[in-house]
Amino acid sequence: MQLAAGGQPGAGVAGPYGVMLWAVSGLALYLLLGIASVFLTLIADPLLGAVGLPVEAGELGLAVRNALHPPVWGLLVAAAAIPIGRRLVPGIRFSRHSWLVLLAGLLLAAVTWLLIEEFVRARMASFDMEYVGFTILTWPALVAIALCGWAALAAPRGSNAALVVPLVLATVGLSVALLPSVAGAADGIDAQNLPLAFVFLVDVLYAMLVIVLAFRRAAPRSRG
Repeated sequence: MQLAAGGQPGAGVAGPYGVMLWAVSGLALYLLLGIASVFLTLIADPLLGAVGLPVEAGELGLAVRNALHPPVWGLLVAAAAIPIGRRLVPGIRFSRHSWLVLLAGLLLAAVTWLLIEEFVRARMASFDMEYVGFTILTWPALVAIALCGWAALAAPRGSNAALVVPLVLATVGLSVALLPSVAGAADGIDAQNLPLAFVFLVDVLYAMLVIVLAFRRAAPRSRG
């Protein structure tokens, strides 16, 4: 019988290589399911239309439908990553805290995307990507942060370095996406922009919290 890391029976790739392979597979899933989940969210169109939110240009229904994409994307990646992680990483455990990190991040991504679209629609009558600029990267970065944080907290203590690296990179991406908005805030924030400014602040605080939790998990357990 082959022993997994820690001397316990089980399948998996012992040591940091299993976590590294899981991180690489997670990146592939993030990219592939990011595209597939776009089409899956189209299922919501008739449902939103039935409740008085037609999914049309210049309508709130379009923003609501698009805001469903981040949670669908993130949950699909997580569902696909779980069996891979259990195969590659002995001792992996998806705790309540890891799920809270994931769900909170996906909710933030949805709210952020909704408010960005509504911000543009309020000024331009309809939404167009060219009006958003780098801010369009905000919610995909949040999905990545949520997934990396979820995975980093699920990996055995002291073995999640391969997951912390993409987490930090995703946080850098979030910072780059928010830079134009920070520059605009220096000129003052109008009252109608406060919800979006507030959610941007929460996004940053969330990313910082996830990094702290992931780095704490990366430290080996001390033996007294």
